[in-house]
Amino acid sequence: ATVISTHLTESLKAHAYKLLGRQETQALVDLAGETSPKLVEDLIPNVMPLGGVQKVLQNLLKERISIRDMNTILETLGDYAQLVKDYNQLTEYVRMSLGRAIVQPYLSKNNELSVLTLNPQLESDITNSIQVSEAGSFLAMEPHAIQAFLEKLKTSIETAVFPVQPILLTTSETRMHISQLTEKFLAGLVVISHAEIPANVSVINLGVVG
Repeated sequence: ATVISTHLTESLKAHAYKLLGRQETQALVDLAGETSPKLVEDLIPNVMPLGGVQKVLQNLLKERISIRDMNTILETLGDYAQLVKDYNQLTEYVRMSLGRAIVQPYLSKNNELSVLTLNPQLESDITNSIQVSEAGSFLAMEPHAIQAFLEKLKTSIETAVFPVQPILLTTSETRMHISQLTEKFLAGLVVISHAEIPANVSVINLGVVG
């Protein structure tokens, strides 16, 4: 029974973003509105449609980020949604606001976060490969370069000894694109940006991906 329960819980976490529909999003917004009505009123629908909020919440859930702190999520969207229309970019701003909650599960007893980092040149190459279109930004790297990067990253993960879970630390500009790139090929890898790490957390670099 314990094994089945654990497996079911993990399956729900992995697919929670698919289960969050418009009705569920409305229920979460209504719940936040009970304690912060002005916050919801100022954001939806004049600044951001309900569907946009749903997309941001789905993005968070896809990377197993808790959406319980709806007030912080809605406040951040209220701060940036007038200027930024790309929901993926808005998700990154929300992640920065939720940084402490995102990092907490991976901290050691000494408040340390063990990570892999990217070689500065590699990270620069990835940054320069980001293209922006009307539909949003995307990573325009050659297939052979992507394959080489994934293979080196996989080797680095297998070599390093992580106390909790494999984590890759990147810049906020590249985090989303690297996460999208690795999600299908390196299951279990957590991609975190520098902007999400609280100031009192010590970062331990276990290796550099070149």
